Amino acid sequence: MIERFEELKGFLPGLQRDMPESYGKLAEIFQFHVFELHLGEDRGRKADFYIPYMMNDALECYLVLRDAWMTGDYLDLDQEEYPIQGQLAWRDERSALIVKQGSENVFTIWFSELTEVFQCYQYHRIGHFWVRGQEQWRQLVYMVGTVYEKYQYLGDAACNEGEKEFMRLIEFPPFRYWSPIDEPLDDRYPSTREGALCMRELAMEAGDKSYARLAGLYARFPLGFLKKRLARKLCSPARQGLYEMIYGKVRAASLKYPKRVYGEVLDGEILRERRDVHQRLHRAGFRGKYPVYTRENVEVVAVEEHPFTTMEAEDFTFRIRFMVSRCKKERNMGRNGGFFNGRGREGWIGEKLDVLLDELDR
Repeated sequence: MIERFEELKGFLPGLQRDMPESYGKLAEIFQFHVFELHLGEDRGRKADFYIPYMMNDALECYLVLRDAWMTGDYLDLDQEEYPIQGQLAWRDERSALIVKQGSENVFTIWFSELTEVFQCYQYHRIGHFWVRGQEQWRQLVYMVGTVYEKYQYLGDAACNEGEKEFMRLIEFPPFRYWSPIDEPLDDRYPSTREGALCMRELAMEAGDKSYARLAGLYARFPLGFLKKRLARKLCSPARQGLYEMIYGKVRAASLKYPKRVYGEVLDGEILRERRDVHQRLHRAGFRGKYPVYTRENVEVVAVEEHPFTTMEAEDFTFRIRFMVSRCKKERNMGRNGGFFNGRGREGWIGEKLDVLLDELDR
């Protein structure tokens, strides 16, 4: 039964209250004009058609039109210029999804069943680096935001208890100040007192009473100058313990989910790439196991970009990059310690291992 039937029925004519919730998700896709269509395995005249609902580094959720065929053509048109509309219909015990792309195009997909694929995955090794500086915090903001978004869309079914301990950090503006993309995140996430209290509790748990006190003050008085002050203080080596504790919670929550499985060929390639990184770093004098290695005052953390298991762009492949920290004093190391501001600290992203090893040897 569709929970939000009264709200959604206007976005997908033909929708019925007693339909499975997957039809409600289909209506939401038309509500927000985010319809995409991907052809699955071809079985002669019939095939499965995939419609993404939410796909990110922590979750793959999409709808499948089973045993389907299409009359007309799906065109890759800008949905702002060509607003998309959907309608359900039936004929001879077959279901149909009729889709209009503005006034330019109409096509119909006949199908036997609409099902939903829903799977959470590990995300703690993910590293996307679009903005330079404070990459250790930007990586965490990306992970926390990814968790927050899957909870927004799918609720308790998509999140474990560990994730609920930290996901409201994204509602704390000084934390998300370190946006992983080249634009602010304030329009994407709300700013709440609960977000500030979440940071205060985590700072107290990490033994960082100074930052906890300021986060508590921000919960009462969310002023602009205080936001910037709290954001800048995250760059201080004094926040190393807080950073490591938050990352530890993210990692522990992520590990409760399975890894993505791509099949024997790609899984084998990924394993060989990880093994090659391990062997080459050990030959270069590093100690440790994948993905964290150290040599004297240098730490290298391997981070990964993963394709989706389905509907991924053909040119997107598995990739390993490296968060490199160098601290003049070994006691300052810690995880990604070189990325924090301070004399004798240096942090950067290595794109290729051979280039990185040459740099370190020089």
